[in-house]
Amino acid sequence: MRITRIRAADFRNLTFADVSTDGTRVFLLGENGQGKTNLLEAAGLVSAFRSFRTTEIAPLIRSGAKEARIRIDVRDKEGADTAVEVRLAKGSRSGQVDGTPVTSVSAHLGRFPTVAFCSDDLRLVRGSPSNRRRWLDAALGGTDPAYLESIRTYQKGLEGRNALLKTPNPSDEELCAFESAMLPAARHIIESRAQQLPEISETLRAVADRAGFSAPASVRHRPDTPTDELDACWKRMRAADIASGSTIKGPHRDDFDVLFDGQDASDYASEGQQRLIVLGLTLARVRRDSQRAPTPPVILADDVLGELDDLRRSAFWKEVGGEHQVIATGTRPPPGHGWLTYEVSSGTYRRT
Repeated sequence: MRITRIRAADFRNLTFADVSTDGTRVFLLGENGQGKTNLLEAAGLVSAFRSFRTTEIAPLIRSGAKEARIRIDVRDKEGADTAVEVRLAKGSRSGQVDGTPVTSVSAHLGRFPTVAFCSDDLRLVRGSPSNRRRWLDAALGGTDPAYLESIRTYQKGLEGRNALLKTPNPSDEELCAFESAMLPAARHIIESRAQQLPEISETLRAVADRAGFSAPASVRHRPDTPTDELDACWKRMRAADIASGSTIKGPHRDDFDVLFDGQDASDYASEGQQRLIVLGLTLARVRRDSQRAPTPPVILADDVLGELDDLRRSAFWKEVGGEHQVIATGTRPPPGHGWLTYEVSSGTYRRT
């Protein structure tokens, strides 16, 4: 798959942008805060009408505007062109593919896959569990509609239960109603993570081996609560939940261990080795999505290629090859040759 053109109106700081990206390697060059990441973020909306930076819609709409509009032109591996349009308004989002409304994001999922690789990902090993969960949900939900739907269902129920916990004297009946609605989605989330993390781990090992790691790297699921104990756990924890005003236990507290030579990578791997592991995880996701999606995913690399040393950069390009389009951003000129480059300043894009 290739993204050939990105148009955005009233998106983030972009009043209007119209940028041709019809190249295998595209680079957006400029200082921070000029609009490089915003255009990359707009490109990522082609996959599931969701930002890789936030779950909220309001920050995506330019201040003073009522809605944001994005159009992404896509060419598949057979050469067929498709136009994907996204509209974002307060509290709502909608999409069209070649003028036909998208009535189900689940049905749309996987048709136009993208994989985002951000500078924040480089801190994944030592970062918070919430960062790892967000990465994992993006990795699994990018091509698994059922998982994405379970995440949405569970999150909606969790927000409702937490709101109820903050009210005076919430009843057991009301809490039980939320728990009953959340339970099937919660079980599916935990089971999917337990099933699919070993696959990501195996792919990571293969990538690490090709990249010349000094020791094997892997990941291991660490669920907060086993699936068969969730229902009883929520009932047992109600008093503590009411006292804290939030749901203490559940898959929203899950984590996964990142291991280097069988040990916790945050303690036993150097900073350089940790960055290499994160690069391996990203490439493992690219490989996984390539096997599941009908077309190779586009890689959206936000301010990371310049931070890779020669070893990591070599490993990245070896895995990516010529199959995947890469759209990247940075404050320094792109590494190597053959890039379609734009200088970005105050939301404007000038081809160099």
